[in-house]
Amino acid sequence: MQSNIKQSILLGVGLVAIAGVAQAELTANVGATTNYVFRGETQTDDNIAIQGGVDYTHEFEHDGSLYVGAWASNVETPTGDKGFETDFYAGYNFKLNESVSFDVGYITYQYSSVNLADIDEVFFGAAFKDVSLTYYAGNTDGPGNTDYSYIDLKYSFALPKDYNVHLHYGNYDPDSGTGAEDVSIGVSKMLIGIDFSLTATSIDRDNNTDDTNVFITGVKTFDFL
Repeated sequence: MQSNIKQSILLGVGLVAIAGVAQAELTANVGATTNYVFRGETQTDDNIAIQGGVDYTHEFEHDGSLYVGAWASNVETPTGDKGFETDFYAGYNFKLNESVSFDVGYITYQYSSVNLADIDEVFFGAAFKDVSLTYYAGNTDGPGNTDYSYIDLKYSFALPKDYNVHLHYGNYDPDSGTGAEDVSIGVSKMLIGIDFSLTATSIDRDNNTDDTNVFITGVKTFDFL
């Protein structure tokens, strides 16, 4: 899987050299959350997570941007097995006009714990103003080598006093095993240079089990370029 990441980065460098860059941006982020929840499922057994990442973006003159990045977090399974998740991703985002944009890319989730399977995904997203729909096609490198799809629908809007509301619906559909639907609502606000958010999530699995989580997250972003 690492070879795929290297190929994506090399492709991005080649595109930059050919097309020319209008602007480049390098940022890093560090944050903490009371519960790391991903697509409705807790990744830390309802415990605190410390997280951080780095992103590099090249913006082209034709309203497109190429990006690569990495992100990491501690994780914990319900059986108490602890480890780290490290994500690597690369993609291309471009605008059709001021209201419509598209995003296509690749992401891999790597885990240090032997009880968590590595995952590869390709994705394609479209956005109209504040609404976005992204389709993920993934493969879990575990027992059965499961293929799956995930649909992510999001809508965000601003409130007075610089508050923002974020709504999400997701649908996980594996070739085998238990599918699920998840929803979330979150409220965020920037305070003292930190992006704070309060989020409530709920997941409804096909095996007639569900789960609800409420958590607080704070993220600080640093600009280097």
